[in-house]
Amino acid sequence: MTAPAGHAGLPDADAIKRLVEEVLRRLQGQAAGPSAGPAPAAGAGVSIAGGVVTEAVIAGLPAGTRHISVTARAAITPSARDAAAAAGIAIVRGGSAAGGGAAARPFVVAHAACPGDARSRAASIARAVPAAQQIPASGLAEVVAAIAVHASRDAARAILLTGRPAAAVVLANRSTSLRAVTARDPRTLAAAAVECAANLLVVDPTTFTAGSLERSCAEFAKSPAGSVPAELAAAPAPCSCTSHDH
Repeated sequence: MTAPAGHAGLPDADAIKRLVEEVLRRLQGQAAGPSAGPAPAAGAGVSIAGGVVTEAVIAGLPAGTRHISVTARAAITPSARDAAAAAGIAIVRGGSAAGGGAAARPFVVAHAACPGDARSRAASIARAVPAAQQIPASGLAEVVAAIAVHASRDAARAILLTGRPAAAVVLANRSTSLRAVTARDPRTLAAAAVECAANLLVVDPTTFTAGSLERSCAEFAKSPAGSVPAELAAAPAPCSCTSHDH
């Protein structure tokens, strides 16, 4: 007569515990696996559906992010703007969460060699203009070079606040990606921008009230791109002189 099966063949409590731990480790490894994939390609955009964009949100963006799309009503903290500017990330308002819509043209706000509280004036413009981002202040040549990169790479428009507008315009117009104009009042500035199909306004902020400067920038940022005059579109002729070096 066969005796009933006993419990001798069953795993003990320690063996069951080890088995469960091993299964959990494998499950955790599978869950973590996809995150080890390659980062998005450089230049990728990221859509953020949240109502508040903080510095932590900017810090958590994938490597290579060049712009983020947020809703028109999203609140962007000052520290988030600073972090995005330092990382060269454009913040674009009005994009859909799915990223299907066309992104607005980036608008760059910069200041260099500027008297007074240029930082607060620049921040006011950045708050007033959708898709605006600030770039860190440095020397005039460095700031103009940074603006030229944004214009060439992202078709950005820009405002440069400086106490040396004439020098800044000459410096900017050496770049093939920039068409800079300057003036001392909103009406003349707007007319010059239209005439030259400008993508950079150069302004001494002491000649503009805060409200008029913000309005000028908002109108400039959303105005359609005009045709570049033939005189400005033509490549400059090389100098044929032999009396000096270039």
